Amino acid sequence: MPWSVGDVDSHKKGLTPAQKKKWVGIANGVLKDCQSKGGKDCEGKAIRIANSSFSMEVVMKKETQKIPEAALHFVDHNCFAAVHQGKEGEKVKLDMVAYSGGIIKGHFWWGDLAIDVSGMKFPKEKYPILEAHDTNRKIAFTSKPLTEGNKLSLDPDKVEFMDTPYAQEFIKLSKAGFPYESSIYAVPTSIERLEEGASAEVNGFTLKGPGTVWRQSVFKEASVCVFGYDSNTRSAALSKEIELDVDVASMIKLEEKEVKSEMITLVQFKAESPEAYKELVEQIRLELQSGYDKAKSDLEAKFDQEKTKLQNEMAVKDAKILEMEKADAIRAENEIKAKSESIWTATLTESNIPVHLHDKVKKHVSHSQFVKDGVFDEAKFKEAIQTEIKDWESKGVTSKVLGSSFSSKKETQNSTDGDVDVEGTTNRLLKLAGQKVK
Repeated sequence: MPWSVGDVDSHKKGLTPAQKKKWVGIANGVLKDCQSKGGKDCEGKAIRIANSSFSMEVVMKKETQKIPEAALHFVDHNCFAAVHQGKEGEKVKLDMVAYSGGIIKGHFWWGDLAIDVSGMKFPKEKYPILEAHDTNRKIAFTSKPLTEGNKLSLDPDKVEFMDTPYAQEFIKLSKAGFPYESSIYAVPTSIERLEEGASAEVNGFTLKGPGTVWRQSVFKEASVCVFGYDSNTRSAALSKEIELDVDVASMIKLEEKEVKSEMITLVQFKAESPEAYKELVEQIRLELQSGYDKAKSDLEAKFDQEKTKLQNEMAVKDAKILEMEKADAIRAENEIKAKSESIWTATLTESNIPVHLHDKVKKHVSHSQFVKDGVFDEAKFKEAIQTEIKDWESKGVTSKVLGSSFSSKKETQNSTDGDVDVEGTTNRLLKLAGQKVK
């Protein structure tokens, strides 16, 4: 019979879905190989070999337990509670690490105990801070505790002290240097029991059995204590009991002789069941390849997102740079143009060319001819202007000859009073136009 995932629990309990899939692959491979060789008890052998791949058994159940209320109070001796105050008049603040996230050794009820900080719930907005978990001794209250770095602590800025004798005494003694410890009160909703030989990871630590892990719990309150709460085991055990419904996972290690009788090395497995070994290796290869492909796909998707984000940011920056370059070019051109106009005005003012001809003269020398790589050569521009003005003046275009734009009329021996020297005027105009005078 080839087995399916649904058959696993009848042969091996407490396996995860992935472990069940692996169990089926091993069992079916061994069965097929054994039957092809005409072996005996192939099904039993396949089941034993598949079971031997898993040395831990997980038993899940729900329990209703009566627990002393004191068993829900515990102290981590690596923790503390102390007040501090800045400048005079500033608010008194409370520094408290309620649980370091480490292993609490030898708890009278739970044994070695670790509380999974990531599984702790905080259903209320505010929580009390008491003295030794005594509801009559109110010290302060706070908002939701912090769970950073796998530890449980209070935000000093969120703690508000009460106006009670107990709070005043605590503040006074703490300021004087009295070494208060801290303790918390929480209720577990899901626990993990570790038998001898079993181990579990929690808050970055490894807890070896026997011991208990609170995988999920509900925070109730924190307390300041002189030596931690309830160091007297006897009095704690006799305190009032409360009834809890708890999900319990028991991690049980198989008996050593059982493991040794069923465990099989890869070398032996390969020798006795080469086909099953080949299928197992292929299954592992496919699982690794699948994990690699997913990791690669996720990395490529993340890279594409980052690349698109950077491209969009660069496009925005490029657009801003272009706008800045455009504004700078317009500013520089306007400055050059204004400078050239200033030079033209100053030079023409000093010349003899009539004002009404200034705009015509300007058309012959453009400032753009004297700009290279954004630099305006003023000296050569002025030199070109002066050359152009001299050319106009040399051709008789002046405003300083008898108050006329052209040379004044002349009298000749052949003219009569009041007659215009037509020939002389014509020759001057021809000369001005660059024509040869007859």
